Amino acid sequence: MADPDEFLHSMYRAPLMREGFELVTAASGLQCLAWLRECVPDVLVLEPQLPWGGGDGVLAMMGEFPQFATIPVMVLTSCRDPHVLDRVSRFPVSDYQLKPLSPDRLTGRLRALLAHPQLRFTLAEQTGRLACSIARRTGGRLQDLRVETVDGRVVVRGRSDSHHVKQLALAAVRKAFEASEFQSERVELDIEVASSDGWQSRRSASSSSETGNENGSNELALTNECDLTKEN
Repeated sequence: MADPDEFLHSMYRAPLMREGFELVTAASGLQCLAWLRECVPDVLVLEPQLPWGGGDGVLAMMGEFPQFATIPVMVLTSCRDPHVLDRVSRFPVSDYQLKPLSPDRLTGRLRALLAHPQLRFTLAEQTGRLACSIARRTGGRLQDLRVETVDGRVVVRGRSDSHHVKQLALAAVRKAFEASEFQSERVELDIEVASSDGWQSRRSASSSSETGNENGSNELALTNECDLTKEN
């Protein structure tokens, strides 16, 4: 576990030992790399906000050596800084979890990674594939489509002239999750549904008045969030 939070090390050590794991900890990127050279772990739990090298530095070095490149990596983070997460998003990892993560949940995820060590994805690839799936399912009728990973959630943004198109987008997301392409367990649709005339009139009103209602552009916005681990 490469994380500067020593309290986290102590919180996880005993539960992991009870489940048969041996925990080796590092508080910086340099210390993590030193440990990797001494002993190749079965799984690496990595916080991107590591001092002295950062999580992206560790992942970059691991990719250069065959004995490190195959290690399953779980990103476990409380980071909300998009610049830090962007630097990590280009490297293949095996899991992405948000703190706080209970010891039981951590051990469960570690066992899943050991059972499927070849599973790899990058956050950038994940969102790109989903955007293509949504575009195909909706026939290109979802305008300004953007798919982002925010705080462990997959957020789909866009505009549509039909609630049916919004439901098609949700169906595309569900299918992707069912195919186990995604590690996040939550999806949020932030899709505005309004007629094309409605968008045009609102754009005209916005451009013709600098003192209009600041909330007017969000009056027709609809947000739909669901937990994909539960039946709806």
